[in-house]
Amino acid sequence: MRPIAFSFLTLLSITFLSSFLLLQEEIGKAGYYADSLQGRKTASGEPYDKAEFTCAHKTLAFGTKIRVTRLDNQKSVVVRVNDRGPFVEGYVTDISRAAAEAIGLIRDGVTKVKIEIVETAAGTKVGTPATESMKLVAGKPDAKAASQSKPAQYNSDPEPATQKRSSLESPQAVKLPSELYSMDIQRSRKEGFGVQVSTLYDANNVIPMVKKLQQEWPKQVLVNVEEDESYNKTTYRLIIGPFRDTKTATIQQKAAAKKGYKGCFVVNLGDM
Repeated sequence: MRPIAFSFLTLLSITFLSSFLLLQEEIGKAGYYADSLQGRKTASGEPYDKAEFTCAHKTLAFGTKIRVTRLDNQKSVVVRVNDRGPFVEGYVTDISRAAAEAIGLIRDGVTKVKIEIVETAAGTKVGTPATESMKLVAGKPDAKAASQSKPAQYNSDPEPATQKRSSLESPQAVKLPSELYSMDIQRSRKEGFGVQVSTLYDANNVIPMVKKLQQEWPKQVLVNVEEDESYNKTTYRLIIGPFRDTKTATIQQKAAAKKGYKGCFVVNLGDM
């Protein structure tokens, strides 16, 4: 494990800023889960955790990762499908509270979004040769696979049937929105104490979360990177600090809890 200190909007690698060429998309409304659902089982069997970056979708396989982009301000977040729904006309997804905070949805409650598949449930990045959406049977496309690979596009505004765009039409190539960040990554000594506020498993979500924390704790955001090569898994722990003693860290932990980071806790940086 190695904690990394962040200056304004820094991250582990410039590769986190790259965008994938996505093959599938839906447009419709998105809302987010109420805090009262915390701990309840989702359709996948996982308990809902408002601190995780997860979402509901009507048809996509559990484990699929999608990018949810607001159409009004182009803010986006990557979430993992672990629930079914929302079964409301015009809605395409409901996202967790953490994801809603990342795109500024808490105040608005509902917004119009575009969702795109970033990674399949099998863990394959969309846009690579391994992610052909149609299986071939005797040299012909599998119609069932084709119908499942591109979910329908929902729109709350009624249109004449002759004007509705087919959900199987290939999306036109467009220039995806992007942001340019100044990178200033520094190693941090494993000394003192910190407050762990979040645990992430997708690098795409690190920048939005670091940006949010930097606004509240300037120059006091650390990221502990733990790589498990046996499972090809990387864990990113977002930490506020360092603080010289547990008393100071505990004061900051209580402050963080009041700001909505209910599951935060004090950690000894020397143990990382």
